[in-house]
Amino acid sequence: MTRLHLTWLGLPGPQVATKNTFKVVMMILAAYVIYSTSLELASMPYDPENLPPLLWALKSLGSTAFSVYTLFSLCNTRRSVRIQYSIPEQRCHGYEDIVCSCCCTCCVLAQMARHTGEYETYPGTFFTKTGHPVGTPLTV
Repeated sequence: MTRLHLTWLGLPGPQVATKNTFKVVMMILAAYVIYSTSLELASMPYDPENLPPLLWALKSLGSTAFSVYTLFSLCNTRRSVRIQYSIPEQRCHGYEDIVCSCCCTCCVLAQMARHTGEYETYPGTFFTKTGHPVGTPLTV
């Protein structure tokens, strides 16, 4: 998302809004992991059928909110990639991004990786701003 100058919501934005996208997404992930782990620890003394309604509601709320964010940002990111690379929708016109993001997330991620990086020529690397070695073109 950072390489494509997208915000944490998967939308295009100015550089000042997109330079920390990776950090924001990682903070959201860390917050969700801490939240869900805390609720799991709090619910350990209870049997699943005797779980207090508040704990059940908080667990459901957290997982639903994280799932909605994930699908929303993935759908927006896919739409941005399609627009940047002039890839037309082929089926489900107007809804293809959300349908693909919901039904086959792993395929959407693989498709975006193929379109945004030449991994046969430029290997993926950790701890770089773009995920590729320094000097790799941003759009291939």
